[in-house]
Amino acid sequence: MTNNNSDPMLPTDVEVPINYLLETSETPVFHQSDTAADLQNAEGSRKAHPMKIQNARLIPNKFSLDVHGFTLENQHSLVTDFHDDFQLKSMYEPELKKLLTKLIDCKEIIIFDHTHRSSAAENREMHNSRPPVAAPHSDYTDTSAHERLRDVIGDAAKEKQKKRFAIINVWRSINGTIEEWPLAVCDSQTVNDRLMIATLRHAPHREEPSFEYSRQSETNHACYDSNHKWFYFSKMTQNEILIFKNYDTLKDGKTARYTLHTAFKDPTSPVNPSPRETIESRVIIFFE
Repeated sequence: MTNNNSDPMLPTDVEVPINYLLETSETPVFHQSDTAADLQNAEGSRKAHPMKIQNARLIPNKFSLDVHGFTLENQHSLVTDFHDDFQLKSMYEPELKKLLTKLIDCKEIIIFDHTHRSSAAENREMHNSRPPVAAPHSDYTDTSAHERLRDVIGDAAKEKQKKRFAIINVWRSINGTIEEWPLAVCDSQTVNDRLMIATLRHAPHREEPSFEYSRQSETNHACYDSNHKWFYFSKMTQNEILIFKNYDTLKDGKTARYTLHTAFKDPTSPVNPSPRETIESRVIIFFE
């Protein structure tokens, strides 16, 4: 999809504080509430650093999943209610598989999770959604990615993990144009693995259509690095999806393995913006 947009009303770059982890002797912990409508609690020292976030729509080049770690695509969905599990399973998942098959040269695709988020407390309560996460992170580490694979496919993971696999997120608005708390993604080429810290994640018991879990796992959170290059796609619509990597087993020094991402308070948001309502779908990609 072409990122360039000649709309003179599009905002240019923004500078916002990003809450990076501090390197300390303590082990950071992220607590996922039993009630998704509640805010999550995080333990670990953080410091906000002002960072420039570029509006990717004003950049003429096309971003690549394997180079930058993310890409924006058009995708019109026939789903009328993204909170309806039946529509997600019978309509949305086939739509995503069809698109991803065209974008990625892979052997198999498994969509295993859909997470709803909202910036409005009343909507979180109504739909049992979670709030946006305003901390630069990637959802998996080497350890937790393989744990998740075993969660989803069980004993079949023993053979599957011998070959390359990746976990990606597909992120979209489900309530019109994004007017507040957009998602920023960091060019994977600018991320230093040595400045990433495995953060414990305590999750309550949860059931999915094909698996369930209740355990302590890990996510990857970032310490400050002035080399980070952040981007966002302003005014994302319901017919656009942001696809980004959360994990890739391939370690060739060239291919993006994960994408830092964070929600941020947008200084260009209108007065009384519509609440951000989004769905992020997690997908395992198996390669030859």
